[in-house]
Amino acid sequence: MASFNPWLSMWVKPKKTIQKIIEINPNFRLFFLSAIYGFISLISSSQSFTLGYHLHFLWIILISIVLSSLWGYTIFSVASFFAYFTGKWLKGAAKYQEVRSALAWSSIPMIGNLFLWILLFIVFHTALLQDFPGTFILTSVQTSFLFVVLFIQLLLSIWILVLFINALAQVQKFSIGKSILNILIAAVIFGAVFFVLSIIYFLILKAVGFR
Repeated sequence: MASFNPWLSMWVKPKKTIQKIIEINPNFRLFFLSAIYGFISLISSSQSFTLGYHLHFLWIILISIVLSSLWGYTIFSVASFFAYFTGKWLKGAAKYQEVRSALAWSSIPMIGNLFLWILLFIVFHTALLQDFPGTFILTSVQTSFLFVVLFIQLLLSIWILVLFINALAQVQKFSIGKSILNILIAAVIFGAVFFVLSIIYFLILKAVGFR
């Protein structure tokens, strides 16, 4: 284990790295990866819903830190269930924990995203969690900086998907094409379930008098 560094090798050798990880322990560093993913997800949601108007900046950061592991673990667990479940239709060989490990370790580029968010907070401060950039006048330098950050975030998101396709192919014993199919089917079913639950939720709100 001393000569094995998955934090670096996962970026460029996802198949070999995930195979080594599941041989050692499929849950290796799961909660740490959950915390990173969960924190970024919560901060992104806070920015999307402009929570900065309703909560103090420090409260948002504190709550995101406290809930990060649980939220990230929940996302990994639910998403992995759909990938595992649909993978069985395609004769996948992986156990549930192995699929979850593949997903969690594929999110490792989120570490880079974490540093980008730190830079964004340094440059834009609390405005980032408010109506940004709607009520925030950007200078040409800030506009260029934001464009570069968003472009890098896009590249990191694409790389996460590439890593997951390869890692899932390894644990499921699939080809790359079959791994992509596994992910697409899982995404469609998850989307359908989420849509149905959303409809039920709004119908309940309407029934009890909320709009």
